Amino acid sequence: MKRSFAFFILFLIVFTGSVGASLPDWFREGVYVKYAMKMVDNPRKDEVNIFMIWPRLLPKDTYGTLRKAYESDTLKIDNRSMISLFVRGDSYLTFEVLNLTNETAFIRVTLELNNVSTDSLNNIPRLVISKVLRLNLSDMMYYESDGTPIGAPAFFIDPAHPPKKGDYILTPAFLKKYELLSDDIVVTNVSFTWNEDKILHTYYRDFIPPYLFVDSEGAYLIHDLNTGEGHVLMAGRVYELDTGLLITTGFYDVGAEITSLGVIGAVALDRVNSRKLHKLIEEGKADKEWWAVGFNLYDTNVKLPEYGCGRSPSTPVKYFFALSLAILILTFLWKRWRWKNE
Repeated sequence: MKRSFAFFILFLIVFTGSVGASLPDWFREGVYVKYAMKMVDNPRKDEVNIFMIWPRLLPKDTYGTLRKAYESDTLKIDNRSMISLFVRGDSYLTFEVLNLTNETAFIRVTLELNNVSTDSLNNIPRLVISKVLRLNLSDMMYYESDGTPIGAPAFFIDPAHPPKKGDYILTPAFLKKYELLSDDIVVTNVSFTWNEDKILHTYYRDFIPPYLFVDSEGAYLIHDLNTGEGHVLMAGRVYELDTGLLITTGFYDVGAEITSLGVIGAVALDRVNSRKLHKLIEEGKADKEWWAVGFNLYDTNVKLPEYGCGRSPSTPVKYFFALSLAILILTFLWKRWRWKNE
């Protein structure tokens, strides 16, 4: 009896510890998720989005394009300081699952910026920055070709095992490789109460709470190695709990995917949604609904839950019930074993 009971305990530990370790059901080859940060028609002079780029991280083709547009007789890319891109058009961030095996997934990440200008005032009508990243499925970490770990995915999470305070957004090894001098860039807050009573509007559809909010703020990054000047990083992300899919962001300076493309700082807002949110606040309706002002879900082929009175519990709740049931069974069997052996 003692041996059987020990085996049962071991089984439950393994089972409950591994239930949430698998990929989401929707994660398969051909999946795409696209986010938009829109610019209003005829924007005011101050309505411009700024993306700060660390040149060493850029793909070679993009580096060449920016070098032609950026450099002049007095202005050069020296790879020791960031360059600023001024965006007066729409911006799109897209993730595509290209290839999937038992061990690895290859994710193409693409940032499209429209109506871009540089410090030298040269204009780029459309700038596309794209890379294919290798995701190790055993530890859910992106790796570069030389084995350098980058960080965990930002466009989805495992709802049963959400990020924790102190988890790295970017690993120290990645920062060191590209001479990015910074405090540890980690998760600083995880909350299930973000806008807990509000409908969230995105371009793709509306969402209802609860949401999972993952935040990182306060890390100081040196953006000019020549002068020592820097800025504070912020990165707020909001997830849908049934699928674990990212549905919107707040200020989004840093993340494993977007920083792999070169972005590690942004003063950027969805200007269309900013105006809608301002109108909601003026009308006194912001206590019931919300327009997020970062990258918002725009298009996807991921099947999202339909909300209604028959909606099943969200994934974390399902796992909570499963774990509670396992604990009850353990308690019952333990008491029964003790009673028989007294």
